[in-house]
Amino acid sequence: MTTNTSVIGKPEIRKDAAFKATGKAQYTADLQPEHAAYAVLVRSPHHHADILSIDKTLALQQPGVIAVITAEDIPGLKTFGLIPDQPALAINVVRHIGEPVVLVVAADKASAQSAASKVVVEYKKLNAVLDPIEALIDPSPLVHPAGNLLAQFNVESGDLDSGFSKADIVFEETFTTQRVAPAYMEMETSLASYHPDGTISVWVSSQEPFIDRARIAAALNLEVEKVHVLSTVIGGAFGGKEDSSLAIITAIAAWITKGTVRMVNNRSESFVAHPKRHPVKIHLKIGAMNDGTIIALDGKVWLNTGAYASYGPAVGSLLTEMVAGPYNIPNVTIETKVIYTHTPYSGAMRGFGSPQAHFAIESAMDMLAERLNIDAVEIRRKNILQTGDTLPTRVHLNETALGLEPILQHASAAVARLRKVKAKPGKHSGVGLALAMQSMGLGNGIPDNSNHRLEWLPDGRVLIHLGVPDLGQGLVTVAEQITAEALGLPFEQVVSSPFNTHTVLNGGVVCASRMTYLVGNAMIAGAKHLIQELIDQAATLLNQPKDQITYACGRITLPDGNTLSASEFTSRAAEQGNPILVEASACFPYPEATTPQHLPIGLPHVKFLFGAQVARVEVDAELGIVEVTDLVAIHDPGKVINRLGAEGQIEGGVVMGIGYALYEDMSLKSNDQWINCFTEYLLPTSLDVPINLEVQMLEYPEGDGPYGAKGLAEICTVPTAPAITNAVYNAIGVRVKDLPITPEKLYQASQTHIGNHQDTTESKR
Repeated sequence: MTTNTSVIGKPEIRKDAAFKATGKAQYTADLQPEHAAYAVLVRSPHHHADILSIDKTLALQQPGVIAVITAEDIPGLKTFGLIPDQPALAINVVRHIGEPVVLVVAADKASAQSAASKVVVEYKKLNAVLDPIEALIDPSPLVHPAGNLLAQFNVESGDLDSGFSKADIVFEETFTTQRVAPAYMEMETSLASYHPDGTISVWVSSQEPFIDRARIAAALNLEVEKVHVLSTVIGGAFGGKEDSSLAIITAIAAWITKGTVRMVNNRSESFVAHPKRHPVKIHLKIGAMNDGTIIALDGKVWLNTGAYASYGPAVGSLLTEMVAGPYNIPNVTIETKVIYTHTPYSGAMRGFGSPQAHFAIESAMDMLAERLNIDAVEIRRKNILQTGDTLPTRVHLNETALGLEPILQHASAAVARLRKVKAKPGKHSGVGLALAMQSMGLGNGIPDNSNHRLEWLPDGRVLIHLGVPDLGQGLVTVAEQITAEALGLPFEQVVSSPFNTHTVLNGGVVCASRMTYLVGNAMIAGAKHLIQELIDQAATLLNQPKDQITYACGRITLPDGNTLSASEFTSRAAEQGNPILVEASACFPYPEATTPQHLPIGLPHVKFLFGAQVARVEVDAELGIVEVTDLVAIHDPGKVINRLGAEGQIEGGVVMGIGYALYEDMSLKSNDQWINCFTEYLLPTSLDVPINLEVQMLEYPEGDGPYGAKGLAEICTVPTAPAITNAVYNAIGVRVKDLPITPEKLYQASQTHIGNHQDTTESKR
């Protein structure tokens, strides 16, 4: 599609910007319905325990208490999930600290909290397994009766044994990544209201409102049409709001009490009871030739999904695809195991397995380059994917990879430039590079479509009924810009309606770097339909042949050359009670002829994003402190739709990646409790953002993308951590293979490095 555009690519300011900046935006927790009760959960204090009894007596006697609810009170399905293994309220057993056990509803928050403290739950504490590898060893405690191995994925291509036998060098390394919380500003929150006609409305901050609707209906034993899920402003998600437990629980409370109930998690609850980025252990065995050509890769992955499946299998499958990174390796075997443990469950989070995979492969690339005495840029250039190459999944790479080689060229220039910057006194400087690859879409075999509506308003403006919520990433703005471009209208003349499952079509889940592609293509298709409907309306009203009527830029041109505003016809249609409303749909393509069919559902993906980041760090080796002074982020999002939004996505992704590399770790403390607050879970602040953060966007259009657009949100955070770890090694010669790079780890590794260096020096003497 042509990229000669008037609205696309412009830095349009979001129409909700002023509301958010001034505090006028209404989030779910800001809604103030009359007579709303408040719900509080009693949560498990144990990693693993049987529930022997629940005594509600004292709680029910507390002032203001309306109900005390347990699993047995749920009228319908008591579990939910992609794999329905997760109870809304615990059934006989708890499997992680923070699991919901009892739901207390009272007139206000203080009364609910007081009553919750009076609920007496008797537990029988059981042995727990927290390590995924230990969980696979018999007789480890079982998290679920069927066993602790939830899922396994295997990808093979070529002849691995033959590849290793031909290699000049074979080396093996193991990398581990930590449990990371999404840490969005708005905690999980929900408001549910029962209606006398037997319907229920649920407001929730969610990435998957239609799935929420189905799960709420199942829990209440209702037809889905009786459940309305609505969305207000959403304060961030990053994947962590793809699980709907709070929406289900609040709906249960409202249904049982026949009233309106609100719930808002505190930060501690958000930490222990909602999805995290998976902790992962990755073992790589790599075979290469002396010139740097990699000819064999054997990857073993252990993914800790925690107590419940959530999106663990989906993350595991995508991670499996990403282990080989953006490299053409002819002989590959990758085995990924998704494992249950008695830890807070992990699920979707920005990158969906790709950050973990790239930390391993991009660290290994630098390690291999050093062993072969080859420059880190050159070894990547030797192996990067080209259009026409075959991936380990047997997918043949199309033009989606055209930007990869130019990305590496820009990264090479950034490396050379940053290496010239001298370190401050007492510091050691280093520069590191990492490439990245990220899939788009849900994967083969999964319905991957998105449905919306477009409507001409009486005044000639166009209203988008978007079938998905905007999570804060600017999706509404992108949809409005694409629609304006397709209709030749100013950006201001396209507006969007509030989200409500009762009034919009199912747009699918907001995830997988797919929304710009799908929503954009849907808006273009819908705009064509909208134009035709307008022409038909004009032809009917004016008794003119419709094949002689044309449309352009909000105006109708008649056979005699006269033009009329679209509002002349849209207003008449509205007066007649027949507004011009069309459906707008798009589907992610997985052509059967070219999409390998031998893999499990969700595999393979066929479209990809590529990027690179170059980090410069200064390290205080004595204190173990790393400062990221410069970072150059080079990404190919295809055609940029909104330049401000795209730059913001990249900058935010970089900061999230810095946290992943240096600070964030939801680990187990010495008191056997998980870190669950920001005084212990360290996030990067504005002071940790590189002084020099440079964004470069290379626009290599996707052939069937909307105006050539691809996606962007996830890949922004993928290469950051390995770029930083590679830079740290370049600075002080210490390789950290276990994220995050804390001062303690760096100091200990530095001392070991110094000791080994001294031993080597003595032996030479």
